[in-house]
Amino acid sequence: MPGYYRPREMPGSRRPPHILLLCGCLALLSVASAVAIVLPVELGLGGHFAILTKSGVTNVPIGNVVGDVGTSPITFAAITGFALSADATNMFATSAQITGRVYAADFAPPTPAMMTLAIYSLERAYTDAAGRATSSDATLNLKGGLIGGTTFTAGVYTWDTGASVASDITLSGSV
Repeated sequence: MPGYYRPREMPGSRRPPHILLLCGCLALLSVASAVAIVLPVELGLGGHFAILTKSGVTNVPIGNVVGDVGTSPITFAAITGFALSADATNMFATSAQITGRVYAADFAPPTPAMMTLAIYSLERAYTDAAGRATSSDATLNLKGGLIGGTTFTAGVYTWDTGASVASDITLSGSV
C-alpha cells in the first residue's frame, strides 16, 4: 500500500511483544469499562452503631433498636423515650428497648473520644455516599419516599424529596 510501511515478518515469527501487551491492555480496558465495580462506602467506627446522630434520638414507647445508639457532640439529654439507665462506669447506658448500648459525648472517658471518631466516620461516609451516582433507575425516588416495609440491598438510593420511614426497614447488604 502506498504511504504505509509494514516490516516484513518471517514465516513462523511472532509479533513483537509490545504489540501483544498493548492489545492485552486494550482488552482489559474494554472489560473494565463494561463492568461497573461499586465499592462499598467505608463506615469506619460509625458502622458500629445502629443509630448515630449529631442532633439526638427520640423513640416511641413501642420502638426497639437492635444495636448500639450514639450521639455527639450533643449530650445524653438528647436521647429520649428509651427509659435509659446509666452503667456504673458512666461510660454507657442501657435500655430494655435497645439490644446494645447507648453512648453520648458527655459520658466518662474513653466514650467522648470514641464518639468524636464515630461522628467523623459518619461525616466522611456521608460525603462519600452523597458524591456517588444513584445505582440505577430503580433506586431513584424509590416508592416516592414512603419507604416503610422496604428491604434495601446494597446500592446508592437517592430521593429528590424527603424519605419517610413509617414502619420497619431492613438493610440487607454485604461487603
